[in-house]
Amino acid sequence: MKFELSELALEDIDNIWTYTVLNWSISHAEKYYKEIFDTIELICSNPKIGIFLNEVKASHRKRIVGLHMIVYKVQNEIVFVDRVLHQRLDVESQLKG
Repeated sequence: MKFELSELALEDIDNIWTYTVLNWSISHAEKYYKEIFDTIELICSNPKIGIFLNEVKASHRKRIVGLHMIVYKVQNEIVFVDRVLHQRLDVESQLKG
């Protein structure tokens, strides 16, 4: 399967990159960025790998990567990445809408 990133997911990834560079290093940010996209590719090859979030948002799943979770759903043979959120965040409030 292929994947598509929402605008919010792109913002999330940009924010993760910036935070990691400012607090760690560019090399650490590059490594984490790669981990995120490797996990998205893993999801594409096995979309059922994530844990359902039906109680929060119907048809969505999450997959943990580092300190973040990739929130996604499968629609029309595409893995749609809705958000990439820190595990400490209140997922329900971030996914409203």
